[in-house]
Amino acid sequence: INKALQQRSEAVRNAITRYNMQAATLNPPRPQISWKEIVDYSFLSEFDLLCLLCADVHNDDWARPAHQEATVKFFKLCHT
Repeated sequence: INKALQQRSEAVRNAITRYNMQAATLNPPRPQISWKEIVDYSFLSEFDLLCLLCADVHNDDWARPAHQEATVKFFKLCHT
């Protein structure tokens, strides 16, 4: 999913922009979404095993956005 998002990021960003414009016109307005939210969702969706768990893992340390960002930055540093 993450690779597909990177390859099609411009189309996804355009879709987010269009969604946010339409969401603002609804009554009541719907919440807007951001690129970061989409990437965070894709990160969690990569773990098919999570679908089989009974426990809620969204609040675990490794699932928190700050930890995800730190991990991404770490690996970017390793590959530069």
